[in-house]
Amino acid sequence: MKKKFLALGLGILTFCIGSIQAKGVNKVEQVKKDLVKEGVIVIQHEKVFKKFEYPPVVFNHQKHVKAVKEDCKECHLVDKEKKLIFDFLSREVFEDPEKAKVKYHEKCVECHKKFAKKNQKTGPTGLVCGDCHIRKAPIVKYPVMDFDFYLHDKHEKKLEKLVKGKIKGRCDLCHHTYDLKKKKEEALKYEKGKEESCYYCHDFTKERKNPDLVKIINIAKEDRWCLKRASHYRCLNCHLEYKEKKKDTGPIECAKCHTGKYRTVEELAKIKRPDRKQKEEMFLFNKTVSKMKGVPFDHKSHEYALTKCRDCHHERLEACRDCHTPSGDIKGGYVSLVTALHSKSKQSCVGCHYEQTKNKDCYGCHYFIGFPEVKNEIASKRTCNICHSGKKKIGEIKPISLKPFLAKKIDKDIEIKILEKEYKPAKLPHEKIVKKLLEISNKSKLATYFHQSLDTLCMGCHHKSLTKAEQEEQKPPLCKSCHSVEVEVLKPEKPKLQAAYHVMCIKCHIEMDLKKGLECTDCHKEKEVRPKFTLD
Repeated sequence: MKKKFLALGLGILTFCIGSIQAKGVNKVEQVKKDLVKEGVIVIQHEKVFKKFEYPPVVFNHQKHVKAVKEDCKECHLVDKEKKLIFDFLSREVFEDPEKAKVKYHEKCVECHKKFAKKNQKTGPTGLVCGDCHIRKAPIVKYPVMDFDFYLHDKHEKKLEKLVKGKIKGRCDLCHHTYDLKKKKEEALKYEKGKEESCYYCHDFTKERKNPDLVKIINIAKEDRWCLKRASHYRCLNCHLEYKEKKKDTGPIECAKCHTGKYRTVEELAKIKRPDRKQKEEMFLFNKTVSKMKGVPFDHKSHEYALTKCRDCHHERLEACRDCHTPSGDIKGGYVSLVTALHSKSKQSCVGCHYEQTKNKDCYGCHYFIGFPEVKNEIASKRTCNICHSGKKKIGEIKPISLKPFLAKKIDKDIEIKILEKEYKPAKLPHEKIVKKLLEISNKSKLATYFHQSLDTLCMGCHHKSLTKAEQEEQKPPLCKSCHSVEVEVLKPEKPKLQAAYHVMCIKCHIEMDLKKGLECTDCHKEKEVRPKFTLD
């Protein structure tokens, strides 16, 4: 009895601690969100100081903005063009730990003293380090700001109105290219039709393969033009300039850009994509090396199926063939064009399509089909020919009709008796399953394109039944045609019939998030009198 009470007490204590911890986590998350709203920044330059004598400084940016009446020059540097660089320290000071420390103390404390003399509310003015250096400083991470197609379209329309058509769109205000052949002072310029995302040259977190791009990024690194610094310089300066002119402008507060909310493909469906004179449809074919027919490619539909151009154009905003040559080139990291288009990478055509199958509606079948690798039995003549059709245009994509399905006169319900022992025969609602799969397929444009006939859907279960003879008879073989009741001695890796049924059905239900069919009695009822088993 004592042991039972002890176990019960420990269980209650564990539950209480778990509840407190869960509430604590939620509270911490809420605090983080509040700190982002207030514009709190934790100052701790690891690269400069390396070893810390004191804890970091928790700096409320928004309070300081209000205190100096939005005069950013009080703290931030200004360049030759009289534009703000949103740094507190110059490069010379930033790279010297002692100078950096002195500059912070001098600038901050002196400013606080100035406000104190005017009897205004201000920050610490004494020499108590703990007033600024907080031992239990929170970790504050701002969500990445996503300049999506909606914001791009909004800026484009706004700028067209302001310049009254003199320079259409004023793309030069944001976009620029870097010419490696010119001197550093003259290299930065705007080039029509070469507009790219800031990420390509200013995102230092990703490894690049293109040698020219690596050189440009190294130059950007020398001058510390990381993505954060470059985007703040371009965006905030523009917003502040329009605010000074008392014109409608974008946000200047951290939390209004760094919201942590991102628009989906569905929300961006009616938003115009940036125009770089790209073709809406293309025919991908290389006469000299291609062994297969060409591929019609609908570029426009892919633009509207993604939230960013760099989902595909990962190195530069150029055609795949510019970096990935047929034999492989240093610009594309020696990844050939065939590999680039057929690999498991999310930037690859085949890889991206395979990722789309991992949602709950599709993965019930595609879990068993696997990745269609080149030279694999999955990459059969039938599957390859769907893309390699040789047609110049894709044309209209029609959903699968139900008429051929009805014409086949397939069984409405199938009763599986072969394994009947402890349980009654299992009843499979065959017609209902096929209709549901057909409904799911016809909802998706991608699925509709690749499921060109009802036989393709049947592959989900009848995965080894696409021979010519079977198609002519319109009757795929039963599971027992390949899977024997007992384990095959010569092929022990092949599942026996009971395992084949359970793995195929139950795994499909799990991946499609179906609640039925997971318990034994969901499919076959238990017999009143169980059979007796002997060791014979």
